[in-house]
Amino acid sequence: TDIFSTVMRKLGDRNENVVAITAAMETGTGLKRFHNMFPERFFDVGIAEEHAITFAAGLAAGGMIPVVAVYSSFLQRAYDQILHDVCIQNLHVIIAIDRAGLVGSDGETHQGIFDISFLCTIPNMTLMAPKNKWEFSDMVKFAVDFDGPIAIRYPRGEAYDGLAKMRAPIVLGKSETLYDEEEICLIAFGSMVKTAVKVREMLKERGYHCSLINARFAKPLDYEMLTRTAKEHRLLVTLEENVKSGGFGEQVMDYLEECSLDVRLLNIAISDEYVEHGNVNILYQEVGIDAESVVKRIIAEYVGLK
Repeated sequence: TDIFSTVMRKLGDRNENVVAITAAMETGTGLKRFHNMFPERFFDVGIAEEHAITFAAGLAAGGMIPVVAVYSSFLQRAYDQILHDVCIQNLHVIIAIDRAGLVGSDGETHQGIFDISFLCTIPNMTLMAPKNKWEFSDMVKFAVDFDGPIAIRYPRGEAYDGLAKMRAPIVLGKSETLYDEEEICLIAFGSMVKTAVKVREMLKERGYHCSLINARFAKPLDYEMLTRTAKEHRLLVTLEENVKSGGFGEQVMDYLEECSLDVRLLNIAISDEYVEHGNVNILYQEVGIDAESVVKRIIAEYVGLK
């Protein structure tokens, strides 16, 4: 959130068409500094996410570049407005999805584990997620220069500061290859890249060869990358901090089946259930997306191929 706050302030300086919208979450979404510096370009619509999105659509139609900062769990309220008011008209509205993924003690109503699924159903929508704090900054800038509906999801807590030297330019619908080996390929989306790095290290210690792809985009998918990795590996593993149903992994699975690509796919995601409140690290273990649980599943799956 702090990174988003800093980037928004800088963008406000550089582009007078950038405006910020929040639904009664100015401090929580990191827009307080933007408000202080550009009060005439900051709008708090109150607890009305539906209006926030429709209002953003109107501003975009008028030539502005609206950035709607909203928690993942609250964005669910505005699904209809995203579909009808923004995406049908293909308007340049940026949705900054804070608290995407497991958020811990705020409770099961606040777990941001559905946004990949419901946003990827909407035509004209682009959805991306950064691996670390530098890529997050790059993605916000990319979104401002984009032309159409676009959303960025990012987690609660401290931003990942690993993989600092791996900063390939953001290209629409293109992933980033972090490590290129053979046998097993981890394809991680957003916050799960950090987990995937640890998973890869643990697999390497056990003697497995393992590639790692930073997906970057859930929509559009990097079909070229998927075709290539399916041909070069025996097992593909998708990792996401979202429910399995309709998520990133299921979209990858659909593509592999449509193209009759002969490769085993293991989908690491959250099962079809609500997740209760609690410490995030403990919740990762309970839903099976922590590194140790993922490694066990990968090894069991890979051994089963032999």
